[in-house]
Amino acid sequence: MIKIAICDDSEFIRNNNQELITKYSIQKDLDCKIEQFENGESLLQKIDTFDLIFLDYQFENKGADGMEIARAIRKKNSDVTIIFITSYTGVVYETFEVGTFRFLDKPIKEDKLFKAMDDFVDSIQNDNSICIKAYGETRYIKESQITYIEGAGKYCTIHLINSNDPVDCMETLSSVEEMVESDSFFRCHKSFVVNLKYIDSFTHSDIVMQDGEMIAISRNKYKPFSEAYANYMVSK
Repeated sequence: MIKIAICDDSEFIRNNNQELITKYSIQKDLDCKIEQFENGESLLQKIDTFDLIFLDYQFENKGADGMEIARAIRKKNSDVTIIFITSYTGVVYETFEVGTFRFLDKPIKEDKLFKAMDDFVDSIQNDNSICIKAYGETRYIKESQITYIEGAGKYCTIHLINSNDPVDCMETLSSVEEMVESDSFFRCHKSFVVNLKYIDSFTHSDIVMQDGEMIAISRNKYKPFSEAYANYMVSK
């Protein structure tokens, strides 16, 4: 499931965009969940739950403008995709500051939105995203956002950067380990796979992640782990 937020101060615009996205999802047989917000402040409270945001640039007397909200989004979630929607075409270059994926003029034309959605879906498929079964839904997760994966029997938990809400997954640790394609992942313990990208330091027994989490290293994994980490750091 792809989770999409539409943030605009106009209820008419929000409903119109939702209709277009719904039409797209039906044509493409794409599982989408869409939620509307009339201002950026309410969106920020749930920012970790979305994959794609359609964000208005100008909110008339309803809180911060789109750029201010986008900067706040990036502090909480560096990877969520942002598509700006506005009639102020002169601000297009300013939006690049926050890694804008696309810039669409109001009112959005169906062909323009469909092209943006096609490109977004392609970006998910080409960005080493994994597709996992969470409780009650299917989720796409970008490998670049995974800090570590914790196994627990037939299930596992995927921990994400800039998020306090890990994803409980109805897959084994081994099956998710096989899904990830990046060479930055290493199985350091029977219960843990870590992303070398987010390691702060390590000892013979533990890895300290950048967020302060402590991950155990098996005794027989220390040498291959330290070699893998050294090779990763050299490559970067």
